[in-house]
Amino acid sequence: MKNLPRICVFDNFQFDAERLALYHRENLVTVGDKKTMQVLAVLLLNPNKLTAHDEIIEQVWHDAPNGVTSAHTGQYISRLRKIFAYYEPEKSYIETVKGRGYLFVGDVSENAAATNRSGEMPVFSESEADRKTNSPRVFPKFAFLAAALITVFPAAFLAWYWSSEGSDEEQIRQVVKESQMYESMVLYKNPSAFQEKDLDKYWTPELDASSNYDRSRIRDSVKKLIVEGRRYGDETKSEVFEFQSVEIDRKKEVAVVKTLEKWFIAIYFTDGTLQKNKTVGPYFVSYIIRKNNGRWLIEKSTTARVNRPTPRLTSIEIVSEPKPKEQFFVKITGQDFEAETVQIEVIGEGCPESKPCKVPNSALREHSKLTDTVLDIIPLTLASGEFRVIVRNGDSQASNFVVLNVP
Repeated sequence: MKNLPRICVFDNFQFDAERLALYHRENLVTVGDKKTMQVLAVLLLNPNKLTAHDEIIEQVWHDAPNGVTSAHTGQYISRLRKIFAYYEPEKSYIETVKGRGYLFVGDVSENAAATNRSGEMPVFSESEADRKTNSPRVFPKFAFLAAALITVFPAAFLAWYWSSEGSDEEQIRQVVKESQMYESMVLYKNPSAFQEKDLDKYWTPELDASSNYDRSRIRDSVKKLIVEGRRYGDETKSEVFEFQSVEIDRKKEVAVVKTLEKWFIAIYFTDGTLQKNKTVGPYFVSYIIRKNNGRWLIEKSTTARVNRPTPRLTSIEIVSEPKPKEQFFVKITGQDFEAETVQIEVIGEGCPESKPCKVPNSALREHSKLTDTVLDIIPLTLASGEFRVIVRNGDSQASNFVVLNVP
């Protein structure tokens, strides 16, 4: 990114502009797409100053700007906010300037002496190397051998080191994802066929009865399904499975993995009758993975609900002729709407505050147009009167309300 220092530091974060990589406390933050990091780079060009929507579009989508709008940039801003909220929940790094753009809020400095994260050895001239090490020159007849060792050994060592690290991380990612797919989409589909040895492929043995091992949790879940005469159906699937970070200790014996997960689960009685469908998550899940006889296996996991942003409402507009107790449509503008979880609540005549009328997320996703700043073609059926309309992202705090008058 032009004019941006190679390494930008703010609080516990470091951003490598050359590699478009974000680190938190020296650990790589797994983002999943390049555009998000490019948007962050543009914001960091002018910290604590307005970065206009057009500037972000020009910098990030310079090769194909046609059709890109502020709604597109808003999606990537929303992703950045989620990342920052996960690692530093007490901080708020990005502020929205209504209708204009965004401010990156924080003290951003350059780290000129940052670690070379690529695994490449620094290159010095001979005189620079002498000054750095204060070591004598190599005796001439060993010059060729010394040069070969200096050039080849570090490169070979680093190649081995990084490939080993990559191999471990690849194995860890594989065991985490495969284990969760196996648990929900194979094991719970036929719990009566469960055998303890089936867990050996992905989970550690229980070494301490007082610890909350995943193995015992799964065993209890299987027993519960059998006792209740239930099983998971074929429709069960993973809707979101994203790796947030993989941290391996120096001895390469223990790893901590953080994921963002969302599951759709269909539950049937054993006679084939559907009991219910439910969506679980999205949740952040933290796994402890341990190397056991050369294999990475899951020891335990903990789950934490995602802290969703609170929507902010600006206006509401009726977009089709309203008739009492007949369906009509409205448009809501604001900020921080999440299409995958947003829902609407209405309070007024026939919709008491204790039990407001709701437009669930499933209906909005099917019938409406949703962005992070606009909810359009929202179906409502209300009596005459004045109503208060609020919005939530899943189980987030309620937004401020806007008033809707139905003649």
